[in-house]
Amino acid sequence: MTDPSPSAAPAPPALAAFLRGVERRGALFAQLQCGDAEHGDVALATAMRAFSEQAPGLPMADWPRGFWQRLMASPVLHRAPAAAHWPEPLAHLGALAPEDRRALLSRLAAGLPEDEAVEVLGIDLTHYRASLAAACPLDATGQPDPIGWRALADAIQQQMRELPPERMARLARLRERALRPEPAAPRPSRTPPVPVSGGRAPRKAASTPGRWRRWAVVAIVLACAGGLAVTFFAPPAWWGRMGGTLEQVGETGLGLAEEPDIRSEALAPADAPAASVAAEDALPLHPDLDLLLDPESESLSGEAAFLAWYLAGRSQPLPADPATTAADAAAIGEEGRDTTF
Repeated sequence: MTDPSPSAAPAPPALAAFLRGVERRGALFAQLQCGDAEHGDVALATAMRAFSEQAPGLPMADWPRGFWQRLMASPVLHRAPAAAHWPEPLAHLGALAPEDRRALLSRLAAGLPEDEAVEVLGIDLTHYRASLAAACPLDATGQPDPIGWRALADAIQQQMRELPPERMARLARLRERALRPEPAAPRPSRTPPVPVSGGRAPRKAASTPGRWRRWAVVAIVLACAGGLAVTFFAPPAWWGRMGGTLEQVGETGLGLAEEPDIRSEALAPADAPAASVAAEDALPLHPDLDLLLDPESESLSGEAAFLAWYLAGRSQPLPADPATTAADAAAIGEEGRDTTF
């Protein structure tokens, strides 16, 4: 006979929303890393289950790093299955080493910035950039091809947007299964032993260690009570044998040292501080002596506010032509646009 185990608390809504938002990227990353959707979904389900068990003990800011660390460390993704296949726009991924492909997909599929990708992959910045350089498509001259990089990034994004509905339904089931707490193992109930036929039920012998423990507690309590009785009801002669009468004990403060003799003496008044510069030498040593002796400095000091306003006005640029400003802004925006992802 077993006792029903208490039902575990449901997953918090924040955890469900996080997994719902990351499952599409995680599924595509796992699929493109190992070259097979079935194997990728197995790795994703395992990572979701492990992350769901540890997420309540982590700050929410660490959830993305924790999830991607568990997914990228999945043993399923470390080896490509026999049926590994990459579609034609992404055939370049199949020719890469697994480490280089993982670094590239952490950028183009997972969307991790450089600092987070380095921490998730467990490598330093030099190795991460070397893996990206090795995974970058090359042109006919053997140089990195920015057009091929952009085409590869666009193909990965299109693949992510066009996941079939049945695949999304399977990902939703994997997510719900990962959020569902596993039932605890049933515990046997404590039922009384069945009496033996024709006799009485066997009596459980008293535990010898437990019996001695009770006697030890009783002995300690009796010893404490005896010590208190001696303390409060002992005759004065006993106090004398212990070091003096009760009056002596009260005078000496229970045997402590006598009060120390503290003496105090007032300090003499402090002397006036000595001047470092004589009064007649103060003016020759003034740091602005030249300005004080210059007759023009007084007139300039009176116009300081006007001169400051004039200089501030000259530092402002003149308004530019509106047509030229719009053209320059468009050119600057097009030049500064990030074309890597």
